[in-house]
Formats: sequence, structure tokens, C-alpha cells
Amino acid sequence: VLFHYNIDFQLGLATRFTMVTNLSCMVDFFFMLSGFVMVQGYRSRLGSAREYGEFLRARWARIYPLHVLILACYLLLIAIAHLLHVQPNHPEILALSGLPANLLLVQAWGFLDHPSFNVPSWSISAEWFVYLLAPAVFAIVRRVSLSFSMFCTLLMVAAMIAVHNAFGAQDWMDLTYQFGMLRALPSFFAGAATAEAICNGRLRGTPSWWTVHALAATALVVLSLDVRRELVLPVFCSLIAFAALADAGKVPSVMKNRVLLVLGESSYALYMSHVLVSVPLLVAARRLHLIETPWTFAFAFASFGITIVVSLLSYRYFERPMRSWITRTAKTPSANPSRDSVSTTSSSITIR
Repeated sequence: VLFHYNIDFQLGLATRFTMVTNLSCMVDFFFMLSGFVMVQGYRSRLGSAREYGEFLRARWARIYPLHVLILACYLLLIAIAHLLHVQPNHPEILALSGLPANLLLVQAWGFLDHPSFNVPSWSISAEWFVYLLAPAVFAIVRRVSLSFSMFCTLLMVAAMIAVHNAFGAQDWMDLTYQFGMLRALPSFFAGAATAEAICNGRLRGTPSWWTVHALAATALVVLSLDVRRELVLPVFCSLIAFAALADAGKVPSVMKNRVLLVLGESSYALYMSHVLVSVPLLVAARRLHLIETPWTFAFAFASFGITIVVSLLSYRYFERPMRSWITRTAKTPSANPSRDSVSTTSSSITIR
């Protein structure tokens, strides 16, 4: 969120803090967390075509309804702008030619040559890609050691770096609409391998939460340095593994705070809606000539506060009811379908 706000509100933080630019790497953290969570929840439930279909239905119910709702809001914005004869700053983003790819969740598969509609949604397109590959990923990490899985992850990263160096392609950790689904694969694979190692007992222990917090701080330090961003990936992987082991050991944690749990449940809506919510505030700030002034920060904070409220309401009154309805209509519902989401702030990293 801060990464996008810094660009949209022209806060100028990136010139002073390297970490602000590198916060885009947090998307890779969530790809990794997703691979971990999917293995925990589905490692023994993808053995047939029917179970694979149930898995895809559950994941679709998790990510698609809110995506379509926000797309509809963008279409409404286009209509309002047309009626008011307002020209968007980036009309190519709102071009209707990008609508089919967004509806099919393939906007990060290389079919478009520019960002489209809800720009952050490229990541759920990439996420959908790795969901489709989940049976193959799970089968591989189940049959090989953790060290070999990590070697495979390293090979994937090395291959993308080699393509970048040989052909002048975009840095793989900057990929979004232009084949961003390939960016998701190494992190998802590493997260899946880590979860498999914990589930089968190869990776064990009961670390303290102080260790987990130290790893989180280490990740922030790495993101603050002018080094290759790939270096933060093993820190992310260790952070997820240690957090899961600490939770399995019933180690007390502040992360079980009710407020953090609620915010974690609504984090997907916060991520998906923050750019949309900022649009009217950005328009107001530009009309008042307040961009690149101290008042810009006030508009950014206001946008964030409104987004939190919107995300909480969205989760309670739209996401959760829609997910429950979609799951109920399944002919063969998955086990515990009402909990099919990911809570990212809870110390319990579970399939929901």
C-alpha cells in the first residue's frame, strides 16, 4: 500500500528511503506464504480431478468476487468521467480492451502491454496461475528433499536473471502485467516446499517468537539496503517457517490479538481496494494543487484510513457471504469450506 501511495500521491519517500521502493517485494512474500498455506490445507486433497476442481472452486471463491466488484467500480468511474467530460491521467489503464483479460484473470500472463483497471490485481492473476499448477508443485515437493526443492527454486530465479541479462528484459522482480505469473512461481514453490518439510517432520523445532520478530526485522533491514532484492527471499522463507513452528509449539504471541486477527482477515480487501479508494482523494488533491506539498501526506493518511473501513465492511458484508454462497452451491463441498481464506496476521498460518 505504501509503495503505491508513494507513487500516486508523489510523497517522495523513495528518494530518502530505499525500503519504500523495495516494498514491492512484499508481493513475493505473499506468494511464498500462499504456497505454504496451500500445502498445509490441501497436500492430501488433490489426488483426483474432483478434488482439484474443488480446490480451484475454493480459490476462485476467495479471490474472484471482490475482483469483479472492484472492476465494476472502475467501469462506473469510467462512466462518470465520460459524463463529466473528465480525462483520466492514464487513459490506457481504463481502456476497455483490457477488460476481457481482467475478467478471465489472465491480466498478468503477458496478454497486455500496460497495467489495466485495478493495477494491484495483477498479483491475483499470477496467484491464479500458480493455483492451476498446484498439483504439479505439490507432487514435486512431496517427492524430493527440502534442499533439492530450494535448489530448484534457485534455478528458476537464476533462469529469469539470465533472461534479463541476455535479452535486456525487465528485472523479474519488477514483473507485473508483463508475465507477472512467472514471478510468482519461485516464491510459491519455495513456500510449498517449506510447508511440506514441516508437515512431514523433516523441519522441526520450537523457536521463540523473539526469533520470528528478529527475522522480520532482518527482512526490513535487507529491504533498506541497496542490494539485490533476491537476498530477501530466503529471509522471507525462514520467517514463514519459524512462525509456523512457533505457532505449532503453542508459544504465546501478541499476534493472536483480536484486532490483528480481524485486520488480517480483511487484508485482501485492503490490498485490492486501496488504489480505487484513493482515486477521489487524488482528484481532490490535484484540483486543490496540494500534490507535492505537506498536505499530500494528510490525503494519503485519510485514504488509508478510509480503505481500512472499506476493507472491514467488504470482508464482513461481501467477501465472506459471497464465499459461503459459492461454496454452498458446490455439489461436493470441501472440508470446512467456511474457513477458506488466509489470515496473514494470525500466528496460526492455516487454510481458511
